[in-house]
Amino acid sequence: MNKCLKVSIYILMSLQVVKAQNLVSDSSFEHNKYIPVILSSIGANNSWSAPTMGTTDLFCECGKKDKEKSEAQVPQNPFGIQKANTGKCYAGIYAFSHGDYREYLLTQLSMPMEAGLKYELYMYLSLADYSRVTIEQIGACFLRSKPTFTSSNVIQGFKPVYAKLTEEIGNDTVNWHQIIIEYKAKGGEQFLLIGSFDVYDIYPTNVKAPKNVRTKINQRTERDAYYYIDDVSLRQTHDPYVAKFDTVVVAKVDTIKPTVFNSSDPVAAEITLDRSLILKNVLFETGKAVLLPPSFPELDSVIKYLNNKPLLKIEISGYTDNVGNETTNTALSEKRAQAVADYLVSKRIEPTRITSKGFGSAKPIVTNDTEEGRKQNRRVEFMFVR
Repeated sequence: MNKCLKVSIYILMSLQVVKAQNLVSDSSFEHNKYIPVILSSIGANNSWSAPTMGTTDLFCECGKKDKEKSEAQVPQNPFGIQKANTGKCYAGIYAFSHGDYREYLLTQLSMPMEAGLKYELYMYLSLADYSRVTIEQIGACFLRSKPTFTSSNVIQGFKPVYAKLTEEIGNDTVNWHQIIIEYKAKGGEQFLLIGSFDVYDIYPTNVKAPKNVRTKINQRTERDAYYYIDDVSLRQTHDPYVAKFDTVVVAKVDTIKPTVFNSSDPVAAEITLDRSLILKNVLFETGKAVLLPPSFPELDSVIKYLNNKPLLKIEISGYTDNVGNETTNTALSEKRAQAVADYLVSKRIEPTRITSKGFGSAKPIVTNDTEEGRKQNRRVEFMFVR
């Protein structure tokens, strides 16, 4: 190959890697100087901080020695009970409280944002169990310089980009919800600021902590809205590797549709029980067991169905096409099935209800002689059983 051509290809591949990377250094709040045992400990994290005098919290799983005295443990803490979405830690903020009090999160990006490029901010939010209210929206600011403030009041003077929370989260305190904010960079932004800026409406939850619980939520007023935050990532919208997933085209077998998981559907159990089914939109990075974001909505439908059918279990089977070494294919199919199982567990489906196994290129549903056939054979199958 021509030397110049090789160099050009290398440069293009390098640019693709740069564009694909997550600009948030510690997405899930795992890299800490120490495990916090008191609240207001976001300063223990190596990448995140509180830009105001507000006392942003950091929660982590702790050892047996600190479990009884820790106020900042996972899953149980003074704001409720919540496992981490991934890893062992997450942050927490008062998005609304007494007077103008607010809490925020700030981090420096791994590299400045490029002018004219579009980015997507992904983060997972969970409303704390004992929150007295919910808020309508959460905001993010992308800043060129590091801001500092001398009060704990609501931050003003910026132009945040908002994500609506009313329909996305509502009063749900059980699940983590993915929030997406789109942003077109002006260029040079290198700090990310997350929190509550303009709030026009708050909505009472009508929930109070049990009498035996000592919560930090003010139980006498209906003004405290507290949210846990985990898995914050910022990527360029046109992430090159997203286009390289193994697409599963319509297969000539039963294929799950979202309506199947509607608990009011009288034939749902008849359609799904003890039958092998394929989800069309369970997508992975090429050659890897990395679930891509387009997979989440459909998997969330499976989770909702399992929650509505607590006596059912699920069997997950991974398959590949016949290209390459069969030992490698089997290992990949096992890892992909396990990746799906791990996602279900992260959403609080009990591990005892899930089994997963990989079969490599065994049991093709169509011929492997064409690219379309190979796409159909690269799949994850589900079976609901009692």
